[in-house]
Amino acid sequence: MNNQLVINPREKTIKDVLFANDIFRIPRYQRAYAWGEDDITEFWNDLIVSEEGGFYFGSLTFNCEEQSETGWIDIIDGQQRLLTITILAGVIRDLARELGNDKVADKYQRHCIIISHLKRGDDTYRIQCSDSIRDYFQEYIQEARNDIRESKPRTPEELRVKKNYIFFYNKLSAELDRYINKSDKEKYLQQLIEIIAELQVIDIRTTSEEHAYQIFETTNARGLELSVGDLLKNTVFKNIGVRDEKDVAKELWTDIENNIPSTGAAYGTDMARFLRYYWISKYKFVSQKQLFKEIKREITKWDDFLSDLHTASEDYHRLLESSEYDWLDIKHGYKIHKSLFTLRIMRVLQCYVLLLSILRNYQRLQTDPLRIIQLIEKFTFLYSAICKLPGNQPENIYSRYAIAIENVIQKGNTKKIPGQILKTFEDFKKELVDLKPSFEVFKESFDDVSYKSSEQGRQLMKYILSEINNLDESGEYKIDFNVVNIEHILPQTPDKAWGLTKNEIKGYVNKLGNLTLLHEKLNSAASSAPIKEKIRYFRKSKIPMNEKLVQRLVASNYVWNKEEIENRHNELAEIAYKRVWNF
Repeated sequence: MNNQLVINPREKTIKDVLFANDIFRIPRYQRAYAWGEDDITEFWNDLIVSEEGGFYFGSLTFNCEEQSETGWIDIIDGQQRLLTITILAGVIRDLARELGNDKVADKYQRHCIIISHLKRGDDTYRIQCSDSIRDYFQEYIQEARNDIRESKPRTPEELRVKKNYIFFYNKLSAELDRYINKSDKEKYLQQLIEIIAELQVIDIRTTSEEHAYQIFETTNARGLELSVGDLLKNTVFKNIGVRDEKDVAKELWTDIENNIPSTGAAYGTDMARFLRYYWISKYKFVSQKQLFKEIKREITKWDDFLSDLHTASEDYHRLLESSEYDWLDIKHGYKIHKSLFTLRIMRVLQCYVLLLSILRNYQRLQTDPLRIIQLIEKFTFLYSAICKLPGNQPENIYSRYAIAIENVIQKGNTKKIPGQILKTFEDFKKELVDLKPSFEVFKESFDDVSYKSSEQGRQLMKYILSEINNLDESGEYKIDFNVVNIEHILPQTPDKAWGLTKNEIKGYVNKLGNLTLLHEKLNSAASSAPIKEKIRYFRKSKIPMNEKLVQRLVASNYVWNKEEIENRHNELAEIAYKRVWNF
């Protein structure tokens, strides 16, 4: 077999490729549809300024190996652009129909979206999408009668298709509103179709699946942004083919993608982070840039690797999205979940490297990991949530001890595992103690802790106040975050009786020293009343923190001003560092 890669690039237009006589499909190893607002905005702006058409739209790479047998040409590189063109063509078609011209709408449908199969005599979609969006894309883009604006996307990928359709629909509707006559509006749509048709591309074709995989991988080195997830998926699929008509690799990879929770990062970064955390929790500490090469160099048994990665994705999902009921089968499950829930509030992710190793080996540790998980919670609060110190050093520590746990479990004597794990935990604690910020550093950062209106900000403030509150004599006063509100003792919009304006208090009204927790009904009743009226509601509260607040207010003869707020804030900082989050 000749393994020499031979390609024959040709200059063409979209009219000669997508709107010609070929039919295309997206192969199994391709990434999901990923274009977002920035991508389509740039594409739209290019179209608008290119009134004559013909601007360069990049290279398109295809594998024609199965064309003679099935008729399909696989898209190696270019699916994002070709699907986006199809979405825009669908919008143009639908707007033509809204103008009352079904004949023109049908023309756009046949010219841009479907093709009459010459042999079978029936209609075929010009592009067959991957399984993940095929049904949705066919129903709401490639079909000519369904309104995608009324659809309910089930996945982020489907949602991107819908958002991009609506983006183009709104842009085109605004353009059409500039014209009064129907004929002028139809002319505008026709001109836009012609501009799209004249987009210039470099058409690259190969006739070897092996070369197709090779081209897909090397496109990353040519400036196209393929993530480590895209590249690894390509490699896994290349090494694990379809067997007995069952595509196990595709099924498992789809599960893995579905298991990776979104942390609000840009598309692709959540998967990339998971893959790296998995790797540095088990094998070796590497940078994101080195990860793909390291995996490709080290892994030989791809079936085993994919199976292990699938299990790790389930553990990762459990760490980031499970409820307390998912931990009932584990000793101290409620407390473990509480710490994990807190880490989600703090949105600090490096610790999941070590937590992945602990969860992966949980049944074989023969040691209760609760105190280490609680230690991670305390350290993360001090180091990251409050002091906001760089995460690279803790990440390296988490990786080293994650791998150390893995080595003990995989290579250690079964009888010696408990002792070795305990020693590993103790050594880990010593390193975190050495990295723990001083009280002076903590205090300086804690001075900036204040109420924020975001959901994450409110959750973090409830956590801080509830943990401080738990230092009552009973030791465990459980506060339900769902029924308590954050109460501003001095209201953000004070009653006239306070003798203060919003502008005068804006520098300190949101400080932690001015906050407490109050049941939502009491919080609503207290509102912005003066302190002598508010104290009635604090007395009704069963939260121990409010008993102490009442005592404080009575002792100060109901004085609650900037000085009192700052004094309480400083006291809470000392309690936080030296008692609540001390280790």
